[in-house]
Amino acid sequence: MELIYDGEAWVSIGFSLNGRMIGSEAVIGIPGSTTLKYNLNGYTDNLVQPMPQEQQTLTDASTVFQNGQTIMKFTKIMKEPGEVEILFGDNDFLWAHGSAPALTYHASRSAFVLNLSSGAAQEVTAPNKGLWLAHGVILFLAWGVFVPFAVQASLLRKLLPEGGIWFQIHRGLNTISLALFIAGFAISVATTNKEEQPHFSNPHRRMGLAMFIMAILQVIGGIVRPHNPPEGEKKKPVRVGWEVGHRVLGVSLLACGFWQMYEGILLYGVKYSTDESDEEAITIAYWVWISVMIAVMVLGGAFFKFRN
Repeated sequence: MELIYDGEAWVSIGFSLNGRMIGSEAVIGIPGSTTLKYNLNGYTDNLVQPMPQEQQTLTDASTVFQNGQTIMKFTKIMKEPGEVEILFGDNDFLWAHGSAPALTYHASRSAFVLNLSSGAAQEVTAPNKGLWLAHGVILFLAWGVFVPFAVQASLLRKLLPEGGIWFQIHRGLNTISLALFIAGFAISVATTNKEEQPHFSNPHRRMGLAMFIMAILQVIGGIVRPHNPPEGEKKKPVRVGWEVGHRVLGVSLLACGFWQMYEGILLYGVKYSTDESDEEAITIAYWVWISVMIAVMVLGGAFFKFRN
């Protein structure tokens, strides 16, 4: 077999019974290093391990980088004890490549069915595309729209009618964002369960869990907050401390949310092999929007603070 990638990175071809990574096997080649058979026991680096030496039966195996391409070649026995058999008929294959010549999380990957007798091939689309898209859209609305607007309502309260309407808007928008966050989080957990993947197995998922806990704490803190004293009276230390904590936690959540949404765009692109130009356009549009939200919060908040 021969696999060619335009660039310098690790490359692999996998052999599967169901088109999924976990439980499959692969030949992974690293330019200038090894070309070995691996067991794919999970999504993290420590679960992708070379097979024992007695199972390393490849011949004429090499992975080189030349003329701007990574080229992996090898010959493999089609039927080996305890391994996925390669058939003359339809086979479920996987391909993947990294972003550098060191074995880390893949930059792109996909599954395909290849019939070795006829040569007919068909790409297999990763499942649950609609669910993950809904997850991304819902959480963008929560952390990219409603939460920034809620923060702006607080920072730019001087532009709103008096009487505490800014607080009603702030609380209302945050309530909507929390409901959306819970819905998006539930979709993620349910879809991960459906795909039989381990929960919270990568930084994006672990950050999502941390944000969920932080958001619940922020809401509880808002409910049990110490009351503001009447105008003209000095704030008690407990109120001052609460305000500092509320702002620090709020800024932390917002920063994590911005990072999470960007990571989500990248993960969706890898999972569903989206067109690079489409992914780039979405990424640019995302950062333009987020930059506008940040500018309004920072510049608007600074203007009224210094004016006072």
